[in-house]
Amino acid sequence: MVKINFRAVEQRFYGRQIFGPLDCTLSGGRIMAVTGKNGSGKSTFLKLAGHLLPPSQGKITVVSDGRELRGEELRRHLAMVTPEMRFYDRLTARENMDFLLGMRGITLDNAVYGELLGRVGLDEQAVCHSYAGDFSTGMKQRLKMAVLLAARADIWLLDEPGANLDEAGRQMTAREVRAAADKGVLVVLATNEPGEEALADERIALAGH
Repeated sequence: MVKINFRAVEQRFYGRQIFGPLDCTLSGGRIMAVTGKNGSGKSTFLKLAGHLLPPSQGKITVVSDGRELRGEELRRHLAMVTPEMRFYDRLTARENMDFLLGMRGITLDNAVYGELLGRVGLDEQAVCHSYAGDFSTGMKQRLKMAVLLAARADIWLLDEPGANLDEAGRQMTAREVRAAADKGVLVVLATNEPGEEALADERIALAGH
C-alpha cells in the first residue's frame, strides 16, 4: 500500500507563506480532496506530494509497503492530470499517447488503445487521424484521462480534472477516480468543484495566507 506523509511541511514563495505547517498522511485506496480559494496552494500541494517541488520546510516521504520511494522509482508510481499538461498539436491522439507513454516504457496495442479512448468518451474513428491541435478543450481533457489510465500508476495527482468537461465527461472522471481508489490507487484531487469534492473520502482545506 502506498502512502504520502507530510510532516511539519511549510511552503513559501518569495518570503510569503502559502500554507503550513501541515501534517497529514495520504493513503492508497482513498480519495483526498484538497480545497481552498485561488492562491491557497492547491496546485502547489500536488507538486509537493509528487516531489516535483521541494518544501520550504518540513519533510515529505512517499512509501510503498514500508519502503521509501525516490527518484526514478517514485516517478514510475506517479501520474498527473494538470492544466500544464500539453499535447503536441501536430500529432494525433495515438501519436501523443505513444510518445508520453513511451517515456514510461509502455506500449499500447490497437485493442487497448481503442478501449482507453472508449472509456474516456472519445470516438476512435473520429480522432485517430485528427491532430490534437484541432481538438476542443474538452477532448484534450478526455485524452489526458486516457493517458492517466494507461500509465499504470498507483498515485494519481489530479488538478481540477473535470475542468472543460461536460456533464458526461465529469461523470466519466468520477467513475474512473472511484474505480481506481477501489483498486488501491491513492487519488489526490485539487478542486473547488462540489461534485469532485463529494467523491472524497478525506479533505484538506488550505486557508492560504
